[in-house]
Amino acid sequence: MREKILETVTELFIHKGFHGTGVQEISKAVNLGRGALYYHIGSKEQILFDISMSLLRSALDTTLPFVDTDDPPDVKLHNIARALLRHHATHGEGWQVAVREARFLSEEYQQQVIDARREFEQLWHRVLQEGARAGLWRAVDAVDVRGVLGMFNYTARWMRADGPLSPEQIADRYVDLLLTGLIERSERSERSDRPDQPEPPPE
Repeated sequence: MREKILETVTELFIHKGFHGTGVQEISKAVNLGRGALYYHIGSKEQILFDISMSLLRSALDTTLPFVDTDDPPDVKLHNIARALLRHHATHGEGWQVAVREARFLSEEYQQQVIDARREFEQLWHRVLQEGARAGLWRAVDAVDVRGVLGMFNYTARWMRADGPLSPEQIADRYVDLLLTGLIERSERSERSDRPDQPEPPPE
């Protein structure tokens, strides 16, 4: 029952926002009286918090197995990127609620959501740091990690299940773009300054 309520309220928050959705409207949508509704969800804020945390925990649980492996860092990066976009393909609209509406949570709830986001970011940071240590790309910091995740997370706003590219294909395209962009500037400069080699004379 609670899972059904979460799904229904997520849809309401998507279309009307947190403040635009009333408790009476939620009661009607899930066919429960106010008393029964509060028994299941506690409050409107509680259910927004639960939506946000359930998505973050699910993303963590989906990503962690690909991080705790002996795979090379570039393989890990592809795997966690695919996992994230698969998650967005299934829960994309819920992510929009979690990102857009979570600012209306109380300070205590917001802090828990922020902590969960940081925990998820740390998984990506670990993989990117491993690649840097292995010499596959340059060193990264928190700004880089958030920029990378911002690119992937925005995909939830336009990616379609029936689109021409699968979530995995989009993830691979993004990773390829990232890896090209993570080459050291000095190396790129050397490549651009390197003169074209003349064709060898005919024998």
